[in-house]
Amino acid sequence: MGLKINYIAQLSPFAHHGGGEQILRRLLQSGEQRGHQFAYATASPSVEQLFSDPDLTILADVFNSPYGLRRLSPLLLEKAVAGGRFIHFDNAYVDACNLDYLPCSGKASAACPHKPGLQLRKRLLGRDFSDRCFQEQQLVQKLYRHSLLNVFLSPLHHRVISDMLGVADRDAFIVKPLIDEELFYDRGLERDLEYLFVGVISEAKGLAEMRRRFGAKEIHLIGKIAKGERLDFGNYLGSVPYHEVPLYMNRARNFVFLPRWPEPQGRVVVEAAMCGCQLIANENVGALSFDFPLSSPGLFRNADQEFWQEVEQRAGGQ
Repeated sequence: MGLKINYIAQLSPFAHHGGGEQILRRLLQSGEQRGHQFAYATASPSVEQLFSDPDLTILADVFNSPYGLRRLSPLLLEKAVAGGRFIHFDNAYVDACNLDYLPCSGKASAACPHKPGLQLRKRLLGRDFSDRCFQEQQLVQKLYRHSLLNVFLSPLHHRVISDMLGVADRDAFIVKPLIDEELFYDRGLERDLEYLFVGVISEAKGLAEMRRRFGAKEIHLIGKIAKGERLDFGNYLGSVPYHEVPLYMNRARNFVFLPRWPEPQGRVVVEAAMCGCQLIANENVGALSFDFPLSSPGLFRNADQEFWQEVEQRAGGQ
């Protein structure tokens, strides 16, 4: 028999389409195919229809959108962690830090050096008027310390958060990249683009470093320009449909990805590698911390099944 699983997250992976939500949506769908039943509680959209007697709870990115008006109830989260029958899924650093991305790059200190300049609006929306590090909060610590399993997206992701919270001895599972091999593969096209970037065009994704290194070179950029950012170099191609991204990657000789702060995985880097691009990246790309070549066909084919096998073992299921 399958498990009855409560899924609790800030964002519904069926209503939102970020990289993290793509991962979680695929895992939930493959979980259903394995015979598991799911009930959901999300803040966006607002849904709370949970099993009263679940076999397991999955908590995923519960502090995402810290400056949004809608958020999960702390009482709901406290109740979910009280029994200890939960796993915690980390798609980013939002459950360890309530600032944008991870400006300390994991070098956390009790008094956060990045909070004093935080805008009053963000202070009000985040209900945080302290300069203390977010990871010191009791509920944050419980998420990582009381879980049956902590799930991460790369060895780098695991290492940074484990060092921050001092939970390196906790059981952890690292999900391999979940990539659609029917879309992302080397099609043998002419490589007529010298440099390519795909992703949100922002400082977090390395905008300043790209400008410094490639401002005078032929670089093509695809993606949404983040609010307040200025793109004054390269050939901006706008946002393109997801199914067209592999075509551009197959035309590119080099894929550029130079995030300023630790990137949990950077699935776009894996997609580019599978399309045959040479990678120009830095030590902040989580995908590059795996100990296997990212371009190997079939390497990630059973990543979702490996995840569920681990979860079922921890929960005493199948």
